[in-house]
Amino acid sequence: MRKIKKEIKNQKMNQLLCVFLILTSVSITSCGVNPEKANKDSQNANLELADIVNGKTINNKQDIAKSIVAIVAQNDEGESLCTGTLVSENTVLTAAHCVEHDPQHLKIIFGLNVKKAKEKNQRNADKYIQHPNWSKHMPAGEGDLALIHFQGITPKEYIPVILAPSNFKLKKGQVIIMAGYGVTDGEAQSGAGQLRQTNSNVIDQQTQTEFVINGDKSSVCFGDSGGPAFIKTGNKMIQWGVASSVMNRECNSASIHTALMKYNSWIQTTIKKMQK
Repeated sequence: MRKIKKEIKNQKMNQLLCVFLILTSVSITSCGVNPEKANKDSQNANLELADIVNGKTINNKQDIAKSIVAIVAQNDEGESLCTGTLVSENTVLTAAHCVEHDPQHLKIIFGLNVKKAKEKNQRNADKYIQHPNWSKHMPAGEGDLALIHFQGITPKEYIPVILAPSNFKLKKGQVIIMAGYGVTDGEAQSGAGQLRQTNSNVIDQQTQTEFVINGDKSSVCFGDSGGPAFIKTGNKMIQWGVASSVMNRECNSASIHTALMKYNSWIQTTIKKMQK
């Protein structure tokens, strides 16, 4: 485990920077992700992409599909893709590094496939707030959380996630469920835009607010940034984390997720603030 901690310490910032570059390399059309062009553009720029690698496609009958959204951002380099979760009637939780641009350039997509999303299932963002620790401690990856407020109402079939309480304890070895719209092949950078999920387990706690998840067999990857990490309790899916970064471009090593328990107060306070 010490080896993993040393690896993460040495590579954490590099991988976060890769996420920035990767996000700007993804090409998205007005109706969603264009995987072929994303693959071509990424290879030409010698960049990397975060999607679920070796995961399973989610269908609309699964409860997990009712709270997860795609986030498309327009920027100077093109358009980028992230994942998020609905936490209130018109507020989405995601990673701070997904929202570095004008909020009016952000679009929230409801649906299983970004490319097939109808206009009635798209919402325009009007503001966002990053956690204050993100700008202060970005080199360490601390506080990689943001809340996005969008215009209009939530599609009737969607409901906010259940967030883990402040006293929730995550244990090493515990099975967790991750989901996102990212690529299915980190090197080829293909397959983005379809909502998928996978299971893995906790292998370490890096800091008070960051956990390391095993990615040997299946993992989040580029495009899954901001996506949820759940634990299942009975019939309920409880979101405890948000995807932040990965250890390598192949997305077959480990991923780092921001734990929400220490941020519960900030999340609830900020949701109320954004309603005003």
